[in-house]
Amino acid sequence: MDAVEPLAGWDGFELVAPPELDAAGPGTWIPHPLLEAQRLAEDADRVDVLHVHFGFEHRTPQQMRELVEQCRASGIRLVLTVHDLSHPHLRTAQEQREHLERLAVLIEAAETVITLTGSAAEEIRRRFGRRAEVIAHPCVVAPQRARRLQEQVRERGGPSLGVAVFLKDLRASTVRELSWHRDLAEGLRGVGARLTVFLDERAADTELGRGLSGIQGLELVVHRRMDDERLFTQVAECAVVVLPYLRGTHSGWLEMCRDLGVVVVAPDCGHFADQADQPGAVLSCRTGDGRDAARAAAQALGVAPLPWAGDRAAQAERIALRHRELLAEAGS
Repeated sequence: MDAVEPLAGWDGFELVAPPELDAAGPGTWIPHPLLEAQRLAEDADRVDVLHVHFGFEHRTPQQMRELVEQCRASGIRLVLTVHDLSHPHLRTAQEQREHLERLAVLIEAAETVITLTGSAAEEIRRRFGRRAEVIAHPCVVAPQRARRLQEQVRERGGPSLGVAVFLKDLRASTVRELSWHRDLAEGLRGVGARLTVFLDERAADTELGRGLSGIQGLELVVHRRMDDERLFTQVAECAVVVLPYLRGTHSGWLEMCRDLGVVVVAPDCGHFADQADQPGAVLSCRTGDGRDAARAAAQALGVAPLPWAGDRAAQAERIALRHRELLAEAGS
């Protein structure tokens, strides 16, 4: 809900928030009820535009066809932002094929298609024959907050950590091979750098969690779930963050790191590299290759920290304005 909160402040716009969302409680994610055709029909007189981002992987391709048919029947305009061409949370090739089938249904039906990078727009054109407008990912850390955290780091003499990996609770897209972490740590030791790996306590008692503590040159930090302030503060203390992803398309984590002046090493799958705000801000490595991740991280240490290039607050205003224009055009 936070991502669309600006709608509440736009004249001429009303955000339709089904009561099921409030009933779920703060911080709890549930599939959006209006992704169900029947549920959308019940609220059709209140909805002019349906803007879909993600969170529809639980629906079958046929259910997505029923949704777009309901949009047509009710005169609801569909706007789609394509975040994931390769879905990070789906493990099998069959699941990825079904995701692309769902995506194809939405892309064909959408009045407006948006994506986050030029290279993703080109893939959409090649795969689906549709033009997608590129609107960059907005900031994750509010600019004023990001400046405060970066100033605190500078006052303490710079980042206290060199290279870090955040494994969270080992989601489906995360590298689980111990050898990847061993190769990364070994490669960094060769240039005098140390690796810090953060692991959510919920994943500590796993084969990977148990094995990480025995790797030379790697400091394992097991932690409780971090709130935003703790997470942003911790990330700001890193010079470089390596994204341990095996698949995906775009990354909000990457944007968070860049908000905080942290250089990112990202796998060469997806379109992560095209999210870079300037040369050197995002370096690519071969997906699943710890040695190549170490090479890229060592290179990144040579330029880190690297503040985001430009005015992030002004960019956020431009992004919001363009979304407002597109939604107004779709709803007119």
